[in-house]
This record gives sequence, structure tokens and C-alpha cells, in this order.
Amino acid sequence: MRARIFIATSTVLSLMLTAPIAVRAASVDSPAAVTAAASASLPANPAVAQDVTQLLRDWSVIKYQMQDDKAQAQKMRDLLVRATDLQTRYPGRAEPMIASGLILGSIAGYEQNAGSLELVRKARDLFEQADKIDPTALDGAAAVNLGSLYYLMPGFPIGFGSDSKARKYLERGIAISPNGLESNYFYGEFLSQQGEYERSAKVLAHALEAPVSVTQPVWDAGRRAEARALLADVRQKLVASN
Repeated sequence: MRARIFIATSTVLSLMLTAPIAVRAASVDSPAAVTAAASASLPANPAVAQDVTQLLRDWSVIKYQMQDDKAQAQKMRDLLVRATDLQTRYPGRAEPMIASGLILGSIAGYEQNAGSLELVRKARDLFEQADKIDPTALDGAAAVNLGSLYYLMPGFPIGFGSDSKARKYLERGIAISPNGLESNYFYGEFLSQQGEYERSAKVLAHALEAPVSVTQPVWDAGRRAEARALLADVRQKLVASN
């Protein structure tokens, strides 16, 4: 069964619950390490790479080294201003769009209020735009993020969740970045949620074999810790099912 994101709101979700249920911020966001490789459609731009790299470093510090949700949400909103500025400075580039979508998803997770669902929709739209512009940007981060959103969100009429779309995007992310920590982590998490524990364990183990990121050390350490914890959980489920 797909893990769902339920937004705490009495307006959008009035037919479900009045008490808040937490948004899974840890899995909505997924910053892939910035790649210097040029895509077929867009030439490499060192300025974009440098600015987005720093933005994602700051994102990682907020996510992995801060603890208070309220403070994290405010820092993410400050970061969103910078990300939006990068979109203006580098029009038509996929990387700032991906960064902005990532930050919007994070804010939704930390704030958990009536506007969270709309923030996630905006994040999805940015990832879709980026995916059309340059599907290889940031190691296929647009496809990976779209896949994670589709399996975390509730389905119609509350949200836009879809396991079939999630699988499609996540498998495309794997095709773009077959040895990436990020692509394999989220595909492994999806497979676990689908009860495909044996495949999930293999994918997560492969994620941990990814080279350590030099440009994003905080993100790398944080995501590896999540991958190790998830792999341990999946292996326990495999033992219990045999």
C-alpha cells in the first residue's frame, strides 16, 4: 500500500479528518548531487551549477542539521526566495526549477497546514516543467522527485497520487542514474511500500554502493543514514515473511 501524505486542514480534507496527520517531509524532498555533465538540449553552465550546488548545500543543512519544524520552515522559505531568484536569473534552466520544487515540498512537510497540498502541487508542476526541459538535470532529479510525490500523495479526489505513475518515473530515474544514491533510494522505498521486499533490498543495497558525494557531503551522509535504516527494516520484513 502506498505511503500517503495527508495534509492537516479542515477545508481541503474536511471529508477525512479534523485532527492533523503529519506530512512525510523526509521523503518528499530529494536533492540529487549537482552534475557537471551537459545535456543534449542545454549546454553546461558553470554559474548555474555553482549557484544551485550552494542552494542544495544550504537545503541539506536545514533538513539534516536542524531539529525544530517551525525554524526549518522559515529557513526553507528564505531559501525559496533565493531559488525563485535563480529561476529569474537563469530562465529556461531545469536546475533552479528542481531546487524550487524541492524547497516547496520541504515547506509543505514542515508547516502541515491548509496550504500544504497546494505547495506540493506547485512542486509537482515545477518538476514536470524541468523534466520536459532537461530530464538529465541533477542526475534525473525531476523524474525521481515526481515518482516520490506520486506514491506519497493520496489519490483522487484528495490528491494526485498514482502508483503506476510513481513506478514509471522512478524507473526512468534509475535509467538516467543507474548507480545514484538518490535514484536507488527512492525506488527502493517505493518497492518496499509495494511489498516487493526482495527487490527493494537489492536496490537499497545498490544505493549504498554509490560513490560518496564531494559536492554535497551533508546530504550524502543524511541520505545514506536513511537508506541504511530502510534497508534494515526491509530485511527484517523479508525474514518475517519467510
